[in-house]
Order: sequence, then C-alpha cells, then structure tokens
Amino acid sequence: MAIRTYKVTLDSKNTIAPEPVFLRQGDKTGAVVIDATLSDNGTAISLDGFTPMFKANTADGAAVIADSTGFTVVDTAGGEFTYKVPNALSAAPGKIKTAYFSFLDADGSESTFDVAFVIKAAVDMSQTQADDYITIIDGTLNSLREQIDAMNTDIQTVLSAYNQGDFYNKSETDSKDATTLASAKSYADSEDATTLASAKSYADSEDATTLASAKSYTDQYVYSDTGWQNLVMINGFVTHSTNTPQWRKVGNHVFLRGLLDTPIKAGKFANIPNAAPKQLSGFVCSQGSSNSTDMARVYANTDGSLEVIAMVTDAKTIQLNSIQYWTD
Repeated sequence: MAIRTYKVTLDSKNTIAPEPVFLRQGDKTGAVVIDATLSDNGTAISLDGFTPMFKANTADGAAVIADSTGFTVVDTAGGEFTYKVPNALSAAPGKIKTAYFSFLDADGSESTFDVAFVIKAAVDMSQTQADDYITIIDGTLNSLREQIDAMNTDIQTVLSAYNQGDFYNKSETDSKDATTLASAKSYADSEDATTLASAKSYADSEDATTLASAKSYTDQYVYSDTGWQNLVMINGFVTHSTNTPQWRKVGNHVFLRGLLDTPIKAGKFANIPNAAPKQLSGFVCSQGSSNSTDMARVYANTDGSLEVIAMVTDAKTIQLNSIQYWTD
C-alpha cells in the first residue's frame, strides 16, 4: 500500500513537481509511488518500444540505484506510468539531487531532468537503547513486587489488630471523623491561601521559562512552508492576466510557477530576499510561442532578485514552472 503518491511531469524542457518527493528512512518499496507523464514540450511521448529505468545516488553517496522492476505502464500512447520508489533509496537520510528516469530502445538511452528527493531521518533504536528500555521494565516489575510484598505485610498487621479488637466501632469512628474533619478544615482555611499563592507564583515563573524553551525548540525543528505567494513585478515586467507568477518556500526548497509577461528583453522582474539561493542559479524556461526552440534564460541571484538574462524578442511570455532551487 502506498502512503503517498506524487504527480510528476517529465518534460523534455524540465521536470515539473509541486514539491520534493519525501520518504522516511527505511520506508519499504512501494510506500511512495510516482505517477508520471513523459512529454516533449507539452506533447505526450509514446512509451511503445521503450524500457524504463530509474537511476539515482543515495543521499550519502554510498550506493548507486538502477531499477527497472517498479514500473507499471498506465497509458502507452499517453506516456503515463507509475513507479514504486525502492527501499534502497531510503537507506540514508538527506537530500538526493541526482535521481532521474532513463528510457532505452534499439537506438540507445535517453534520460529526463532530475527529480528532487528528501529522505527524512528515522528513529535510531540502537541495541544499547533497547537494553536500557528492558532494564527500565525490569526495574518497574521489581518495584511492583516490593510494593505488593509491603501491602501483604500491612494486611497481616490489620488482620492481627482486628483479631485483638484494636478497632473503633461506628460511633467512635463518627466521633473521631468529626473532630478530624473540623481540624483539617481549620488548617485548610488558614494554610490554603498561602499555599495557593505560592503555587501560583511558582507556576507563573516556571511556565514562562518552560514555554519559551518549548517555543525555541519547536521553532528550530518545525518544517516551515510559506504557501504560494504572488511575485511583485518591478522594472516594467507585467503579471500574466490568467496565470499569476508565484513563489513558495518549503523548508529550504524554493519553487516558482505561473507566467510572466515582459515588454522588455532583459532585467530584474521580482525580489524574494527571504528565499535567495546560496549560489547563483540559472534556468532555461519555455516561452509562449509556436516555436518549441524559443527559450528564455532566467537567473535566481544570491540577493533574492529574479532576473531575465535573455529571451526571444517576439515571444513575450515566459513560463516559470521550471525554476526550483535550494537555499542552503
């Protein structure tokens, strides 16, 4: 049974996925399934005569994966297939940047762009920890045995006292209870106010420290997601009327989508300073043209600016979906 399925478009121009493919370290084969479509600049490629294969390095670079067994062709003419991600890929935690599909026929092999994978670390239940856990259980059982033995001794003492007549009758018990309750009420009335005030003061001071520590810990480890944000155009660039340019940062991974209209040939068209790459990143993007070779080059600069470096002059629209990068 697959617990996650990712819809991925494997186009000749770029690989389009809404987010990285996430696995947990040690996930079994088929726990994550990729539902893919193979196309050339938007036109489906028939899978007839091709043998598909998945190739990747593990996150620690210790192993190379070449798998042709996890494929199921859904629509041969439409280029649609599913792939069960193998257990070997999740052997080590970390980011996998080299992972792609290749297709072999009589003329040779062709490959797609890389698909981004992130392997989340699993709990490390070492043998030492397991021994400690068993020791804790044994200690708890021994403690329970000691308490049962002590309780048996107390019961024997009560039975002995009962047999010797060392018990109050009901009338004596009622009398003693009334006196005890009156004394307890008097003590509670005088002491509760001081005790509660002390408890409140302690809680007020300790809770603030505890909550601050918990918040700091949570802020450090929560995997953040900005959600899709509209790009604000600058320098004469224009938002497309039906497909607004947007950006999204999931953890340290940034994605762009939408269409950019540009009346000029080059220049910076937007800024996302909180999601800048650590190194300059360049991308080749499709343009709105009937000519499949009309492409634009776009840079993601280290200051967070997005810049059109060059484009085909008579094609005014740029597709941003092929832009995704890491900030670390």
